[in-house]
Amino acid sequence: MDEIKYVDTNVILSLVEEDANFERARKLKGLTNLVTGEITQLELNSFYSRKLKDEIKARASTLYLLQFVNVKVIEADWNKLFRKALDLSYKLELKTLDVLQIASAFLSGSKIFITFDKEIISKREIVKKYTGVSVDDLT
Repeated sequence: MDEIKYVDTNVILSLVEEDANFERARKLKGLTNLVTGEITQLELNSFYSRKLKDEIKARASTLYLLQFVNVKVIEADWNKLFRKALDLSYKLELKTLDVLQIASAFLSGSKIFITFDKEIISKREIVKKYTGVSVDDLT
């Protein structure tokens, strides 16, 4: 079976916003077993709420985008997620949402964390050491 790959919010947004990472983000369309966490869904809802100024359109855009990218949203056990993120925060020294995303990837059983976040990429060895999850920037 193909490994589970966790997709960070920035990769999904790059695909739809066609930003500087768009060509790399397009590679998602050829991958299988893509998952993301409820944190990503929250971040996407927040992004579209600010952009569209309409709750119904924001929710619809988020759901459409996740379906378009073929990413399954996994439910979090928030107690486990918080404890794992708290443990990792001392080791990874990343921003709060980044630590939560990596903890979510770990708890989902993902072996690969796909991101364009430069800070996470710069700490890929530390992430691998403490979680067993490989950071991939689709290069």
